[in-house]
Amino acid sequence: MIFIIPIVTAVLCLLSTAVMFLELDRPKDIAEADGAAIPKGADDAVIPKEADDAAILEEADNHKSGRPAVYCILMICITMAISAMFCTLYKDNNIFTSLKRMGLLAIIWPVAYIDFKEYRIPNRIIGLGVLYRLLLIPCELLVEGTAMRYDLLSEGIAAIAILVAAILCTVCMRGSIGVGDMKLFFLMGLLLGLDGIWGAVFLALIISFFVSIFLLATKRKSRKDAIPFGPALVIGTFLSVALTGM
Repeated sequence: MIFIIPIVTAVLCLLSTAVMFLELDRPKDIAEADGAAIPKGADDAVIPKEADDAAILEEADNHKSGRPAVYCILMICITMAISAMFCTLYKDNNIFTSLKRMGLLAIIWPVAYIDFKEYRIPNRIIGLGVLYRLLLIPCELLVEGTAMRYDLLSEGIAAIAILVAAILCTVCMRGSIGVGDMKLFFLMGLLLGLDGIWGAVFLALIISFFVSIFLLATKRKSRKDAIPFGPALVIGTFLSVALTGM
């Protein structure tokens, strides 16, 4: 039974890899629909054609250099290593708890790369995560019966609570959290539940804070520039799940 976890993790990692490369090949004009973080003042900015051509050439060079492929291999190895950890250190976890945690890790790691490069969180990634959660429900119902109600309640409350918190942050600090980040928060709530969501978000906030300080201190970003939150969310989630098993 325990071998189901790495098998499912491997399959989801392969699906995530396919989705990532599909997303990297998509036209740039879909960024806003996917919840891209548009830097302040970007609507009024006039981008010279030469700069636009240079950006296209640079993106092409990145693809040719194999950077996305190297990233995929690295993240698959890390995810599978955590999966092996779950089979040894956290083997007392409920099988569905482990499947949900590892499923989330296997699905969201492309977010860090895409959000860092293109300031957007793909809807396909979120959709894959929601579909995965829905497919687990009949299996849980078959194995656990009505005992699964607590998990569903916990995940529903976590998803709604973290989504409301993100909306409040956006209202209080306009532009602090993008629509794509809110979708990712919702997915994290569905797969982490109340037991795991707060640790992941807390670590993500700490990581985001120090990264922002570093970028501002080194003048790589200014106060007016958008800093993608997706990578911090992914790193925080990986650390939280790996360190706590929740």
